Parts: sequence; C-alpha cells; structure tokens
Amino acid sequence: MEPEKIEESHLCTCDAIDEETLFMVTQTFKALSEPTRVRILHLLAQKEHSVNEIAEKLSLLQTTVSHQLRFLKNLRLVKYRRQGTTLFYSADDDHVMNLLQQTIHHARHH
Repeated sequence: MEPEKIEESHLCTCDAIDEETLFMVTQTFKALSEPTRVRILHLLAQKEHSVNEIAEKLSLLQTTVSHQLRFLKNLRLVKYRRQGTTLFYSADDDHVMNLLQQTIHHARHH
C-alpha cells in the first residue's frame, strides 16, 4: 500500500510565516510543553473550574495555578468569568484544545 499523499490544496501556498504568526505558534507550543499547563488545559477541556478547584484537583499550590493561568490567558487559551470574588476559568481556543486532545489520544494509543 502506498503512503498517503498530501493533496496540493492542503499545502500552504505562502513562502514564509509572518512574524506575528510565528510568535503565536511558538508561544502556543511553549504553553503545551509545560506539564502543569497541559494538566490545567486538560482539566478545563472538561468544564470550567475556579482557581481553588484547579489547585485542589491537581494537587497544586494556588499561586502556581494562578501563575500558569495568567500565562495561558495572555495567549488567549483560557478565559474567565467572575462570580463575586471567585474567578472561573474555561478553555478559550477550540483549535488548541483539539490539538491537545488529539495529542493525548495519540500518546495513550501509541
């Protein structure tokens, strides 16, 4: 059986990636290269959680969770809503969450 060929329509017709896109791509992979951030994103893929809930479920310090959430929020990978004095975080980028879930699926079945 022949290897699957990539159709030309799926190939990028551009010769170079602009600097802003390159920065966002590398920052996204940087976000996904840190185990704590992957654990947080995986948890938020299921439903929204407060900082305290995330810290409790993942056995992390609240300050660690807050620091990682700030990093993820700056990349627009998570968003939050305020309810009183509590912030509830949820996933904010379906493309990256799909990439993460596919990668987890791949790792579990490899």
